[in-house]
Amino acid sequence: MLILTNCLTKNADEGCVNVAYNLIKRIKATVSNVKVVSYERISELTDVEIKLNKFMLSIPLIKLLRKENNILYIPFPAKTIATVIRIFILSLFCKNLNVLISMHDSIDRLSGLLLKCSGAKLFVLSKSAYDDFKLYVGDKVVHIKTGVDTEKFISVSPEKSAELKVKYGLSLEKPVILHVGHLNDGRNIGELLNINDDYQILLVTSTLTKNEQDEKLKNILQSKSNIKIIDDYIPEIQEVYQLADLYLFPVVEKGHCIDIPLSCLEAAACNTPVVTTDYGGMKEFKGKNGFYHIDSFDNINEIIEKALSVKGVSPRESVSDHDWNNAIEALSR
Repeated sequence: MLILTNCLTKNADEGCVNVAYNLIKRIKATVSNVKVVSYERISELTDVEIKLNKFMLSIPLIKLLRKENNILYIPFPAKTIATVIRIFILSLFCKNLNVLISMHDSIDRLSGLLLKCSGAKLFVLSKSAYDDFKLYVGDKVVHIKTGVDTEKFISVSPEKSAELKVKYGLSLEKPVILHVGHLNDGRNIGELLNINDDYQILLVTSTLTKNEQDEKLKNILQSKSNIKIIDDYIPEIQEVYQLADLYLFPVVEKGHCIDIPLSCLEAAACNTPVVTTDYGGMKEFKGKNGFYHIDSFDNINEIIEKALSVKGVSPRESVSDHDWNNAIEALSR
């Protein structure tokens, strides 16, 4: 089996990178004769580093593709048409091309036609992505449920949670509302400013701001006394979910997160209630224990209060079938 990707990095600290790293690590551990070919980005999982142009044309790569009967391509998210063109070109040089698409945007007719002509089998992370691609490729698309390590992300006692709050410089007097992800306006992070001072907000983002607009948003958020920002890489990231009293996911627009937000799954696996929009795969959790959906940010404080008042529910039960290991068999066939 050959895995081709540009999603591997030394620190798997964002959605698509996290997906690639966790799935490839488990495939290598369970499947024999796996070769990981990386371009642009590499990690310790990389077996072969290769240089490619934007059209994926490379004689060394073509030789590798023609030697393997089972190819899994995991592309870093890009504009749909760009990703589709690369899939089509790769399909010209291999018999059995599987593609894992962690984040998708609108699919136009040209993209749909190229995907159909490629014959590639697509693996997607949400029912909404499955429905979109099925219109063009029929049974060549598979919805896999994955995205959380249920052995790493576990619930802890109230005493341990309090200990972690102190470790990360948080008060024990107010509930902690957590968000993990990129700090940029496209993720609707500004809505955190509408949460009242009865709560303390912890925003964990390992990616520093990249432009003037993001820097301005960061400064505004830091000016509020109840918001704490951690922008360093946290190896034991499960601890921030375990200390939190509630997890908030405010993203609305497509293209600003992978189709199934891993942070929501990780929070739920720690039995932390999740307040979320209907983004991507989060629609599938409507009505499930520990999940509360936002219809309007005008009543965000009421929804938070309701979520914190409900006792004895286990959101972990709702995400148990999303363990990374459950997708390995489908991806490695």
